[in-house]
Amino acid sequence: MKQPDFRLLFEGAPGLYLVLTPDLKIVAVSEAYLRATMTKRAEIIGRALFDVFPDNPDDPAATGVANLRASLDRVRAQRVPDTMAVQKYDIRRPESEGGGFEERFWSPTNSPVLDANGELAYIIHRVEDVTEFLRLKTIGSELGTRAEQMEAEVYLRAQEVAEANRHLAQLAARLETSNQELESFSYSVSHDLRAPLRVIDGFSLALLEDHGKSLPPEGQDLLSRMRQQAQRMAQLIDDLLEFSRLGRKPLDVASVDLAALARTVVQDLGQANTDRKLDVTVGELPPAMGDRALLRQVLTNLIGNAFKFTRQRPDAQVEIGWRDDDGECVYYVKDNGAGFDMRYASKLFGVFQRLHPAADFEGTGVGLALVQRIIHRHGGRIWGEGRVNEGATFSFTLSAGS
Repeated sequence: MKQPDFRLLFEGAPGLYLVLTPDLKIVAVSEAYLRATMTKRAEIIGRALFDVFPDNPDDPAATGVANLRASLDRVRAQRVPDTMAVQKYDIRRPESEGGGFEERFWSPTNSPVLDANGELAYIIHRVEDVTEFLRLKTIGSELGTRAEQMEAEVYLRAQEVAEANRHLAQLAARLETSNQELESFSYSVSHDLRAPLRVIDGFSLALLEDHGKSLPPEGQDLLSRMRQQAQRMAQLIDDLLEFSRLGRKPLDVASVDLAALARTVVQDLGQANTDRKLDVTVGELPPAMGDRALLRQVLTNLIGNAFKFTRQRPDAQVEIGWRDDDGECVYYVKDNGAGFDMRYASKLFGVFQRLHPAADFEGTGVGLALVQRIIHRHGGRIWGEGRVNEGATFSFTLSAGS
């Protein structure tokens, strides 16, 4: 049975949740929390909690940071949940909303998540926005009944929060166990499966070197093919491991100069293809918010494919550019190479899916799947368009930081 996607479950939870590392860096956040605090996931993931949510500098009596830090310190020291009193903790408005700080009141609870060894792995920070409740209490006696009802609701919600925290802690523990099992599987694949492949490749090479002359041409050809397939299998294992690890690697989000990055990738690929004449154009791409190393892998795979599939064209052309689609920045890599039949476009991003014979173009069929996973982790989309023998265009968006 397919395992549930715990990340999607968490991000879609109706409550206001943050997941913090023991050093108080934000590693996960629910959509409800983003809406309540007027923030964006790509702008806060990986950052220190109090860098993202400082005290209101215009309020000299602000105690939000100090009180929350004290609660988190208690959780880190005692490793038990800590429920705080209602806190005044103003939030910063985006510049698009006028900037400044907005008065808010919160009912927070901080809960530890322990790993299999009893060590603190994460802290779940759960809050309830009670600003409206407190404002209603000050309106007057005519709203007293409603205020009492809301107070009761806050109490009931606090009980629900405690129960939800327990469930989240269980989910986090199960997720940690799944990750450990996956790491164990990856280790087994990496070491146990590669060993026999190295033996097959090594013995085949030894047989060719030591006894190749005594074998008929057909036998030498079979041994060569055996080595090629063993090496191909090893590369498939490497690509599959990279694909599986990608979903667990945290994003290091920052501003990335995609034009400079694309020119670096083109230069590196050009040095590996000195025997070819290519007309490569890199436009003035707008910068993007994202993980530089992962975005470099996106460009390397897409531009590398453009180099590969134009190999049979004497007038090979590759273009890296961007366009504005109704206010959305769309980056693209375009070539005039082998192209593909749009009837099979749905297979482009599948693992080990290939639209061209391996004899014509090398590869394992994992590159585009890796690209799609990276783009999705940045909140973007990717798609391909092409025509047989007339080239292909791969376009993608990046929502991180937009």
